[in-house]
Amino acid sequence: MELSGTTSPDAGDSLADRIAVAMLTRAFPADVVDGVLADTGRTQMRTRLLPSRVVVYFVLALSLFPGLKYERVARLLSQGLIWSLGRPTTCPVPTAAALSRARARLGAEPLEALFRATAARVAGPPTYRGLRVLSLDTLRIEAPDSEENLAAFGRDPAAGEGPPCLRVAALADESTQAVVDARLGPDAGAGAALTWPLLRALAGNELLLADFGTVGVRSWCVAREHGVELLWAAPADTALSPHAVLPDGSYRCVLDGAGDCAGEEDETGVAVPVRVVECTVAGTPVRLVTSLLDPARAPAAELVELYARRWRFREALADLAAQGPGRARPAAPGGADGGPGRPGPVPMLRSRSASGVRQEVWGHLLVHQAITVLLRGDLPGRGTAAAAAAPRFTAHGQGPQPVRRIV
Repeated sequence: MELSGTTSPDAGDSLADRIAVAMLTRAFPADVVDGVLADTGRTQMRTRLLPSRVVVYFVLALSLFPGLKYERVARLLSQGLIWSLGRPTTCPVPTAAALSRARARLGAEPLEALFRATAARVAGPPTYRGLRVLSLDTLRIEAPDSEENLAAFGRDPAAGEGPPCLRVAALADESTQAVVDARLGPDAGAGAALTWPLLRALAGNELLLADFGTVGVRSWCVAREHGVELLWAAPADTALSPHAVLPDGSYRCVLDGAGDCAGEEDETGVAVPVRVVECTVAGTPVRLVTSLLDPARAPAAELVELYARRWRFREALADLAAQGPGRARPAAPGGADGGPGRPGPVPMLRSRSASGVRQEVWGHLLVHQAITVLLRGDLPGRGTAAAAAAPRFTAHGQGPQPVRRIV
């Protein structure tokens, strides 16, 4: 295989970079990587300079250093692996073309399999009144403009002639801030196709934080069918029908749009009772809708504080993007996928093939998983810096008050 040189100590290679690379082997040990390679049929059939295991680590390193060229990332990976073994030596660095061919041989399946093989260990214990708290969020990611990516993912309908876009839906454990399940696919019409499998895989002892604007009324019903308790933010134009005011200032409603919750053979629909907590964040009114109808079991003030710590996919990937050398956390522009406190750009994808795009996205999810497990996983969920920095909500009222019409 053609080589472009050998690794040697580089003034630009910081100790932090080497530690970051060594983290990958600690988070994803070689035997685990080899196991998923065997399960997906990607174990190399002959000895190569770039064996499949090394290519997996290379894809992960691309997420750690999103702004660097292939050879530079390969050099950092090699130096990090050598540093972690404590045996100074030199190692050949393949060319960008060789690295691209190796990525194509590997495909996306081993990265997805590695994610699913390690997701169970980042699950936290129940943290709210016997319920495990999870967050659901989705994110649109732009892919490089190529015919293959366009055929696989399509364009954002609202952007006209914009680049191809895919949608990622992810579940995170609130106690560890680690992604525990994810689905990805074309952005157009991806909502139900991505979120419903996530909801149907839940065990039924969870409290799920989400946004109606992200998942919709039908997803609420799918989750409730599987015994999941819900705490979701409703858009300002959501039609609700106020009923009784409760002692903690919340009130009961029937969720309008319940007809959407009818089964495939039942077109009559059902009434969906919910409870609403009105609050504000950054001066903006917010309504939290929950399936926890009893205020004694789930007081409004507790729900408000709980939702204030909600994990957001965009913020998670922006944190990861900021790991690269000289990269700052993006500013929050707002918008459909933005909002108060949400950063804008997400890590740049490099691949002009659909398989490569999927491979990179799973790589980003794996690196985020590794960071949360190794750097924050041993910290109590409520004591993390992310929780401390979360916006604080204030509940409206502490006792009975007139119901304000909101439709």
